[in-house]
Amino acid sequence: MLVTSLLTLWCGCAGLPDWPEDGKANAVWAEQAIEWRTHARVGRCPETAKAVDALTLEWISESKEVVVKIETQEWPFLKVYAGLKTPLIQALALAQFQKQESTRADVLRTLRRVVRRSQIWSYRRVRPYLRDTPPQTL
Repeated sequence: MLVTSLLTLWCGCAGLPDWPEDGKANAVWAEQAIEWRTHARVGRCPETAKAVDALTLEWISESKEVVVKIETQEWPFLKVYAGLKTPLIQALALAQFQKQESTRADVLRTLRRVVRRSQIWSYRRVRPYLRDTPPQTL
């Protein structure tokens, strides 16, 4: 147990909830995992982050409690950064878990945090799209 905890800290995955014993996510685990995912610096544990993404998205897709619908025209950054669909789904689901009315500004703030803490995207390039001020092209 101590070795696992130290390995988790070294990998940068501190705070990740214990994996579901049967390998199947439940509502409590999904909420905790999404909360972790939106706040963690996952650059040192990208495989763990991918596994969390897969399990949480699977749970959301099968859930009758949490329903996430995305209209692409409401989130124009998806046309340029389609990879942000997963964190968008997770941010919208987290708001439902927490029984909050998620405003667009709240969701965009969460996405900016995810991008800043990721090594996948350049925050400098993505930020204008997440502030609804995409670069002007001529």
